[in-house]
Amino acid sequence: MSRFDPLNIGEAARQLGVSTATLRLYERRGLLPKTTRTAGGYRQFSQDDLRRARIIRRARRLGLSLRQVAQLLSGPSDEVRVLQLLRRHLEHLERQSRCNAVLRRHLSRWLRGR
Repeated sequence: MSRFDPLNIGEAARQLGVSTATLRLYERRGLLPKTTRTAGGYRQFSQDDLRRARIIRRARRLGLSLRQVAQLLSGPSDEVRVLQLLRRHLEHLERQSRCNAVLRRHLSRWLRGR
């Protein structure tokens, strides 16, 4: 098999480091285009599909929701739009971190008081 031959879902998942269920979810949610199918109905993933799935996986590892990933992938690859989305996500994470710090302090005080 050449490195450019379509891959079945199991091999694609293995190369990407995700489960087959994850790839099916990405396809169902429209994050990946409908894959081509063999005569027997098995999904086949192209190199373009794998590149897109790697982008999705990386965005998910950054903590982006599937909705945010869909926003990221929709429309033309506009660097300004992508950077705005990532800045908003970073701001959200920073707010969440501050809230967690307050919660940790309260819990620590409560546990020390026991």
